[in-house]
Amino acid sequence: LEIDRERYESYVRADGTMVVRNEKLMYGYQEAAHYWYNEIAAVFRNNGFKSCMKDKCVFVKTEGDKKAICGLTVDDGFFAATRDEGWIEEQVDMLRRAFKDVTVTRGDELGIIGMHLKMDRKNKRAILSQPKWEQKVIHEFETSRKAPTPALTDLMAEDDEAVLLKDQRKFMSLNSLVMYGATRTYAEILPATTKLASKYNKATEADMKKLNRVAEYIYGCVGRHEYVLAPKSLQVISCADAAYATHADAKSHTGGTVGFESDESCWTGIISGKQSVVAKSTGEAELIAENKVGDLVEWKVQLMEELGYPQKTVIMLVDSTCAMNMVRNGTGSFKRAKHIKVRYFWLKDLIDDGIIKLEYQSTHELVADILTKPLTGAQFQYLLYKLIGWNNESDDYNSEQQCNHRGGVIK
Repeated sequence: LEIDRERYESYVRADGTMVVRNEKLMYGYQEAAHYWYNEIAAVFRNNGFKSCMKDKCVFVKTEGDKKAICGLTVDDGFFAATRDEGWIEEQVDMLRRAFKDVTVTRGDELGIIGMHLKMDRKNKRAILSQPKWEQKVIHEFETSRKAPTPALTDLMAEDDEAVLLKDQRKFMSLNSLVMYGATRTYAEILPATTKLASKYNKATEADMKKLNRVAEYIYGCVGRHEYVLAPKSLQVISCADAAYATHADAKSHTGGTVGFESDESCWTGIISGKQSVVAKSTGEAELIAENKVGDLVEWKVQLMEELGYPQKTVIMLVDSTCAMNMVRNGTGSFKRAKHIKVRYFWLKDLIDDGIIKLEYQSTHELVADILTKPLTGAQFQYLLYKLIGWNNESDDYNSEQQCNHRGGVIK
């Protein structure tokens, strides 16, 4: 920062610093987000909107049979409203009256938080993609090779004798880049990126090869990869799974999805990560995973009800009858599980209250399995289609293979 020293010399302290008072908040200040939210939230509330308790950046307004919902991300807002031109213009005018510069983009193709959104109204689908991010990954990794899957079966393996990378900062930067896409439209790469994120500042040459494999997979999907949201209804469904003791420290890996009933794919919440405690058995690992997904289910159900969409009991698909029995019977019947803290049996309360119902589904059919460990071949492609409504077999994926399912259950 350069200052007019003649004018401000008397304010410069001995250590060369100077204390100033801002006349207005500047972008990037810690307090700026707080005051900006208060300002824009007041605009919504003064015009009949209510902020949701489960997500204060989501606002909803209902008048008779008309509804408007807005989700905010900093200074961007995404509106979904009843198809009534006067009603839509009313919401736009609300913002234009409050703020000088308001840019409005409307239509069936929009850009939103780094993604491209395309509405396929004929087939009642929303299709998400990230073409700019894909190109950035290719540029940063300088890759020109294709890989059929994001990881090989040795993803979780550790080699104590492997050579550490000299440039740890570059590894962190590249993995953060691919994680950006993983948390949006490339959910299938989450097991790899979350595993590699645990190697920050201690990554090896073997880890770099695994990261390059992820980039090669993305290269093979460029221009074709889609994340499809095709709800049959707005009834919430979920599934949960765990890979037991798959990490080097014997901790297990949780995978889970929460979304809406669909004959294609409609998962809006994805979980894939290392468990925080060591499970003593496969059943315990599954129980921990179900608890994690249960948190997201409860949040989703309460949010949907705030938006005016009542929910029935949410089906949670699992592939462990042992964990199902543990949750149903509580701690009393399983002495070996007593070391698990009471918070994991919170899930039993959700079941007893009729919020969640556990249903068995085979591992081969359980979509959450793709989020717990690296899969290859036909099984990867099969579950990938169930996860995102697209796979890398071909653009004309055989309709007989398209996993015709109801509410997430294969029929």
